[in-house]
Amino acid sequence: MTVCSGVSAQRPQEPKPPFPYATEEVEFENTIDTLTLAGTFSKPQGNGKFPAVILVTGSGPQNRNEEIMGHKPFLVLADQLTRNGIAVLRYDDRGVGNSTGTYSGASISDFARDAKTAFEYLLLRPDVDAKRIGLIGHSEGGQIGQIVAAEQPGLAFLVALAGPGVNGVDVMIAQTEAVNRSMGLPEKMVTHNVGIQRSLMELIAEETNDDMLRVKLLQRLQGVYAALDSNTKKMVKAETFVNSGVQKVMSKEFLSIIRHDPQHFYPKIKCPVLALNGTRDIQVIYDINLKGWENGLKQAGNNNITTRSFEGLNHLFQHCKACTVPEYGQLTETISPETLDVITAWVQQQSGITK
Repeated sequence: MTVCSGVSAQRPQEPKPPFPYATEEVEFENTIDTLTLAGTFSKPQGNGKFPAVILVTGSGPQNRNEEIMGHKPFLVLADQLTRNGIAVLRYDDRGVGNSTGTYSGASISDFARDAKTAFEYLLLRPDVDAKRIGLIGHSEGGQIGQIVAAEQPGLAFLVALAGPGVNGVDVMIAQTEAVNRSMGLPEKMVTHNVGIQRSLMELIAEETNDDMLRVKLLQRLQGVYAALDSNTKKMVKAETFVNSGVQKVMSKEFLSIIRHDPQHFYPKIKCPVLALNGTRDIQVIYDINLKGWENGLKQAGNNNITTRSFEGLNHLFQHCKACTVPEYGQLTETISPETLDVITAWVQQQSGITK
């Protein structure tokens, strides 16, 4: 990845070879969607059947390292886990890197099929303990993890890193409010923008016919534009404002995120769950989402849920200062050591490595 302006080239946590474990380039087939997923499988030295985890990326096309703004959080996490007795499978999203298929036009359900394919692949490996396979999903990967855990009763455990614990509308409303405040906007403008966002997101959740949704969005955004002040209207034409607004939200991935409701999946999730968030995360707000995970699973009868918030960490679990999205690339830390340690200790416990 090319380091652009404002992105630090220093990544002290990025592991460098030689590694004290084995790595293997692998491929596995999603036969339902007729595509091949490519990734890296790392395992501790020695023989035997190892516990394993699948790493699932967040929204947007990403490679097996979940590379973003010069950071490779999944490379760092895989290295940490493998050094501590856990095999790891991380893979390129469909249409990214060496994986075939097309990312554009895919939804959360499609990505969940990819993750289930990864699970099925690990089940067949002679060096993996089929009863000790878990999934770690970041952000949207947490939503994907909900689907996989609900549909694959053999999944041993699930870790959600800043994974949404409430429905997509509530996630987006909270995100809009936090992002607007991080920009220093006046409270009146924050309230106004949140109101508009709520109107649009609720429409997306309610109208499941996408052709009709497009028509309704056009009408809704035309009304929004009509209410803008004259100075703003001079800066952007109505057609540009409305069409760009519709285009931003009409991707299948975005629609599936907004329409996703974990309450549909909580009753079928029987495995242990660890949900983590940073208190300075402005994309998936920690309090409502951690409460969503805990309350949703417990109400469904699964009391094996552990939640934890990390003070001062952002969406990537970095110690942040401004805690804005552009700052991700300016920070040298890829993922906080305490986050890595908590994940590792919990996965080791669920895998039977420690008690």
